[in-house]
Amino acid sequence: MTFDTIIFAVVVSLRFLVPLRIPRYPLPAILICLSIDAIDQSIFQQFTDLNLDGYQTYDKALDIFYLSVAYVSVLRNWVSGPLVTMATILWYYRLVGVVLFEYTQERWFLVIFANTFEYFFIAIEIYRQTRRPDRLPWCQILLLVSAIWIVIKIPQELWIHIAQLDFTNAVKEYVFGVSPDSTWASSLSNRPLITIALIIVVTFTVVSSLRTLRQEFRGNGDGRIPLNHDWPRTIDADVIGARLGWDPPSRVVRPTASFGWSFVEKVFLTTMIAMIFANILPAFQVGTGSIIAGTTVVIVVNTFLSEWLNERRITMRTLRVLYVVMVVVNLATVLVFYALLGGNEVKIRLGNTAFFVALLTLIVVLFDRYRQVSRMRRGPTFILREHHFGSGPRLGRRSVP
Repeated sequence: MTFDTIIFAVVVSLRFLVPLRIPRYPLPAILICLSIDAIDQSIFQQFTDLNLDGYQTYDKALDIFYLSVAYVSVLRNWVSGPLVTMATILWYYRLVGVVLFEYTQERWFLVIFANTFEYFFIAIEIYRQTRRPDRLPWCQILLLVSAIWIVIKIPQELWIHIAQLDFTNAVKEYVFGVSPDSTWASSLSNRPLITIALIIVVTFTVVSSLRTLRQEFRGNGDGRIPLNHDWPRTIDADVIGARLGWDPPSRVVRPTASFGWSFVEKVFLTTMIAMIFANILPAFQVGTGSIIAGTTVVIVVNTFLSEWLNERRITMRTLRVLYVVMVVVNLATVLVFYALLGGNEVKIRLGNTAFFVALLTLIVVLFDRYRQVSRMRRGPTFILREHHFGSGPRLGRRSVP
């Protein structure tokens, strides 16, 4: 194994594994995802001789993946109320924009349908570290979303997608006075005073932040919580849940997907993601109708299997076991669907298809699991109300199975 291959494997593994920590440690995990997404190609250019043409497609798919995990973690950790409603609107608003862009290649769709969801998620998770999230009124939520959309995201999307400028290249050219293809070593050495000033600013910021965080995590020394805090700072979503009176999710899981409102949302979610993935990778050379039909068939098969397992009270030792089972089922369903379409006329790439199915299945499994966590934390009244729409597991306990 070459050094280039090791670097590539480490970066891609981090891009796949770090998002899985978002549900439990939302703020640090999504910040790491954001950072890796920003520097991964710079790392490849600096330390490897790899051809990155093929990586671009997987890079886009992994972006959608970690944002999808962030959305389903909203169901797990925020549970209900205005925050979940706003996060849902922002997430699907962005998905619609990405789908429109992938099918038209009109970049202005990415500006109009700006990715406000990601920064809204980060802002609320910063708030949740020390304060009760259910106290935020709609007016403050709308003000926060408007500020993110107008002040941050619109300029950022214009910079990236309309002007098509790269931030690191702009820094090299306008700050350090070198060509965009110069190495960072030569860029930093070209203007040493700017480099020294940046080092001082970054060091001061990091040290100050660490001292502040250490003081908040340890408390004031007398056990008192700061006046503007509801509880001591924490990055653990389960600790916040315990402070709100919620039981932590059990490691043992039982499939709980059912034909109700969650099924409708799940079909819409997975169809949108499948359409994006199919245009990015592409896994299949088929039309949009076939993509929608195939994704719906996969979700229907998943739901029937989940209800069958639930009726027999079959449990899985961990969520990982359930994921492996569903990956096998979904890959087999996709291959059967492909055969029915006509294997000679329809082209399929097995590697891309396996990657496609693995990511999509993980999103589906997490959606089902955290939707169930949300239902249980909202209590039996909500479960009975939701149950009228369709069949589903009749659960009345507060603890999450």
